[in-house]
Amino acid sequence: MADDWAETTRTVSYEKAVEFQLNEQPGKLKPLVGSYKPASDVKVEITDRFSDLYAEEIEGRHEQSKYTSPSVERRWIHKPPRSAIHVLLDPDDRMQTQVDIKSPLAVGVAKGIRRYHDDQWLAGFYGTAYTGEEGLTAVPFKSANVLAADNGETATNYVGLTLKKLRAIRKLFRQRLVDTEAEMIHMLVTAEEIDDLLEIDQYVNSRYNPDSQLRSKYKPLGEGARQALQDGEPTPFLGIQFIPAEITNPKAYRKGSALTVNGSGHRRLPVFVPSGMVGRSWLDVTGNLDE
Repeated sequence: MADDWAETTRTVSYEKAVEFQLNEQPGKLKPLVGSYKPASDVKVEITDRFSDLYAEEIEGRHEQSKYTSPSVERRWIHKPPRSAIHVLLDPDDRMQTQVDIKSPLAVGVAKGIRRYHDDQWLAGFYGTAYTGEEGLTAVPFKSANVLAADNGETATNYVGLTLKKLRAIRKLFRQRLVDTEAEMIHMLVTAEEIDDLLEIDQYVNSRYNPDSQLRSKYKPLGEGARQALQDGEPTPFLGIQFIPAEITNPKAYRKGSALTVNGSGHRRLPVFVPSGMVGRSWLDVTGNLDE
C-alpha cells in the first residue's frame, strides 16, 4: 500500500464497504489435493512407495515358493519459509470513514492467505520432490510425464488446446496405469484454453458430449445436465474436469505464474488426479488485529 494512502482514504466517504482491487477468486487450488494435513519438523514423510508384487508360479510338487523382496521409495515434503501479511491501520483512518475498516481488512488478509496457498500449490506442482531415507535426494518433475505444448504440431504452428492433445493426455494417464475409472483427470485451464475448447465441435456438440452421462459417473448430477455453450463455463469432456484458473497472471499467482509458461511462450497446464496430490501445512493461519 502506498505511504500516502491514509491521506487519500480519510477524505473519502464510503457508501457501503471497503473493497480491494479485482483479482482471481482465491482458494481454488488448495482443495484439489487428495490429502491435506498439518505438519511439524523440518521434513515430513508423506508416503512409502513399495514396488508392485506379483505371484510366482511354483515349479514342482513340494517345491518352495519363490521369495519376493519389494523395493521401497520414501517421499518427503520440505518445510517452506514462513510468509506473512502485515498491514498498518492508523486510528485516524478508522474515524474518517463510515465503515469499520478492520473487518474488511481482515477479510482482505484472509483472501491474501488463500491466494498465497494457491500460489504455493502451483510452485509445488512444478517444483522438486524429495526421496531417500532422510528426504535429501532431489527428484525433479519427470520429463516423461510432460506432454509437449506443441504435441502433434510444429513449433511455428502452435494452436493451443486441441482434441488431439486431450486424447493424448487421456492416453498418457492410461499408459501410466492411473485409475481414471475411480476419479476424473483434472486440468487447470485459462481463458485461452476455454476459448480453444469452444472451437472443438465434439466438445460443444451435445451429440458427442452429453454432460449428464459424463458427470453422473463420478458425482451426483445435481440440478441437471449442462452443455458447454449454455453459459460458456467448461464442462467435463473425455473424463477430464476443467478447472478455470488464470495461472499465467502474475497478479493472481505472483510466484507460480512464472512456471506456467515455457521458453517458447507456451502455457504449461497442470494435469493430475487429486489422489496423486499431497499437501502439508506447518502453520496455517495465526493473526492479530490491533492499533
